[in-house]
Amino acid sequence: MPSLASVFADRVNAKIARVFQRLADPCEFAPMDGATPYNRLVSLDDNGSEIAASSNEYVPELIMRAEFLLTEGDVNSGDVFTINGAECRLTQRVSTDSVCVTYIYIQL
Repeated sequence: MPSLASVFADRVNAKIARVFQRLADPCEFAPMDGATPYNRLVSLDDNGSEIAASSNEYVPELIMRAEFLLTEGDVNSGDVFTINGAECRLTQRVSTDSVCVTYIYIQL
């Protein structure tokens, strides 16, 4: 019988995934390994609010982040996604949790 903690964690992860699906935007995702591009969800974010809250940085730099659901497939540095006509390349992984992976991206 599964433990109560694992059942609770699974339910929380499922709810977080559903919220992500409602808030994220569709994009065309092209893996760098040459696989066929496909549609998946992405949630874009930047550190603008962190820069505004921090007065310690001499030259603040805007960092753009893209978050993807792990259940929709692998994500790697170098992958390209297109959203609203803008082509973007993933550069560095920021974080991974049980539901999502977050990468820094640059617009091409």
